[in-house]
Amino acid sequence: MNQTVMDWPTHLQPQSFLGPDRLSHASEKGAKAAEIIEHFQVLDRLAQYDPVIAGTLPIALDTPESDVDILCHVSDLMAFKTFSDQTFSDLDKYRVHMRAPTDHLSEAVVVRFECDGLPIEVFATDYPTITQYGFVHMLVEARILWLMGDDFSQDVMALKQDGVKTEPAFAQMLGLVGDPYIALAELAALSPTELRTRLKMI
Repeated sequence: MNQTVMDWPTHLQPQSFLGPDRLSHASEKGAKAAEIIEHFQVLDRLAQYDPVIAGTLPIALDTPESDVDILCHVSDLMAFKTFSDQTFSDLDKYRVHMRAPTDHLSEAVVVRFECDGLPIEVFATDYPTITQYGFVHMLVEARILWLMGDDFSQDVMALKQDGVKTEPAFAQMLGLVGDPYIALAELAALSPTELRTRLKMI
């Protein structure tokens, strides 16, 4: 890891987002979600696939409709689909499908189920979890929120409540041009000083 990344405080480095602790301290809803995930041993069941909780819940930008996103690193997608059927099919609203590659994402297995009413989505692809867009976007968004403060967070939430997805909401607030998913990911390599300078251009 280069020095630029290490300049970030500990709570904004990638390692601080691993495991359930970030989720449990994000909000009351996050704490409840972490308890449910632990009770159903979801991360334990996925342990061999380097699971990481991502999305809006760990950074307290969730809406009532938000689910828990779990990223996994899987080399054999069909084998993972079989594993999923064997491991999670007894849970409520279980379903699984193969997602075709897009401009942003490679082919993936997407698994959905509920635990005590908590919707969970497992996204498995052949990339290390902390390099997947879902993780990178969460990391960048957490850093931006830390630098920009509560007013910015509330403005993002207002856009989300109007139906704007998270990454486009950030891009709109920041005036980022082009594809919002790519534009946000490109900010991940910036140091605090570099990102602060970039944000001052808003």
